[in-house]
Amino acid sequence: MRRAVESTLVLKRIYDAPIERVWRAWTDPSELGQWYVAGSDHIVHFCEADVREGGTYRVGFGPAGTTPYVETGTYTEVSAPHRLAFEETVSFEGKRIHTHATLVELRDLGGSTELSIKSSGSESWRTGEGWTPAMESLARHLGEV
Repeated sequence: MRRAVESTLVLKRIYDAPIERVWRAWTDPSELGQWYVAGSDHIVHFCEADVREGGTYRVGFGPAGTTPYVETGTYTEVSAPHRLAFEETVSFEGKRIHTHATLVELRDLGGSTELSIKSSGSESWRTGEGWTPAMESLARHLGEV
């Protein structure tokens, strides 16, 4: 039996958008559903979010016309517009694939925003399969690409 490896990934990127705009992209369910996907062939099937400490979220994603992967999570810290922390689980057809604890930090750079993501958990998702394409998708959503 293969044992999951636990690790931590830290990614940083600067977006040419004000901090309030980037915060809204992370916390408004209608915006989150437009960019929070893990690959160019994926779409968001549904997105629900109650962004408050103790609140939960659910996002279904995957290729169009297929059974979606489902990410569920609980917000553990919400400090607008600088910090958003959540614990997440991704499942497919009811089977858990991986779990993570994620911290999103935003730093105001005077019209642009530095985004830092720190995600800890099973390595399969965080080796670039998930957060790297999501950060690119966020850039497109913010009108950078």
